[in-house]
Amino acid sequence: MNTVSMNAASQSQKTVLAGGCFWGMERYLQGVDGVLSTKVGYAQSNKPNPSYEEVCSGETDAAEAVEVEFDPDRVTLRTLVLLFLDVIDPFAVNQQGNDVGRQYRSGLFWSEGQEGEQEPVFRQALHELEKREGRSPAVEVEALRNFYPAEGYHQDYLNKNPGGYCHISIAKIHNVANRQRYIERIWQLSREQYEVTQHAATEMPFNNAYDNTFEAGIYVDVVSGKPLFLSTDKFDSGCGWPAFSKTISPDVVTEHSDHTIPGRPRTEIRTADTQIHLGHVFDDGPAERGGLRYCMNSASLRFVPKSAMVEEGYGEYLSALD
Repeated sequence: MNTVSMNAASQSQKTVLAGGCFWGMERYLQGVDGVLSTKVGYAQSNKPNPSYEEVCSGETDAAEAVEVEFDPDRVTLRTLVLLFLDVIDPFAVNQQGNDVGRQYRSGLFWSEGQEGEQEPVFRQALHELEKREGRSPAVEVEALRNFYPAEGYHQDYLNKNPGGYCHISIAKIHNVANRQRYIERIWQLSREQYEVTQHAATEMPFNNAYDNTFEAGIYVDVVSGKPLFLSTDKFDSGCGWPAFSKTISPDVVTEHSDHTIPGRPRTEIRTADTQIHLGHVFDDGPAERGGLRYCMNSASLRFVPKSAMVEEGYGEYLSALD
């Protein structure tokens, strides 16, 4: 069992989450601020204390799962559930990543005596997901009938074997604490905003919120609200998307090589903090403005007009608009 901190153990709560191979899910959850301990095991088994081999055979109908003990004063059950749904494919049936089989199904299981508190949280998060995506998740929501700890070598497996297989990317594991800060806001994004910011989709040209916006103000990260661009650096490029000659500061974005279009290498732009996809930068911008064109998606931005900047906490940037 991994024990992160036991300071709040007397007030802790437990829940059980199944999301594919328990090695990766356990390691991911260990990075959540407020998780006190984790234990991998087999949930909803029709055979007492099954072995790993029996679970893999399918005869037990058990799911690989992680028992999570957490401090609700530091991380709410809702936040845990949102982070869980964020890292799995909630629409996959009996599969996560390359792992296929009934034991890899996804599920949310409330602990004994917690039905009134935990089940509504599970179902509300799934309802919101279904509303955003327009399809029903394949995540089971049930009372926990049983949970049998897995063999010792499975516990903390990726801590003991850093190069071991994991269906959850190392980048997501390392970023979960930062993701935790913004997961609620990410969950509230519209479907288009979510696809653009999280999956690097591209919105329709000429038919988006800010292509023709040239009012004085500031453009901020739609998730975190951190400043990204000033209206004084916006220009009409004719491309159909908001275009800027520069960012508000070089350190607010990061650049990434993008080879998704064969034969057309591009430079993707993401925010340095939330790492949401913004768009791409090109070197065909106005020479008198430095020659760059930051071609951004409106869905990744929120525009704050000059008249509202002080009220919303961006007053320090007013002088830059003069």
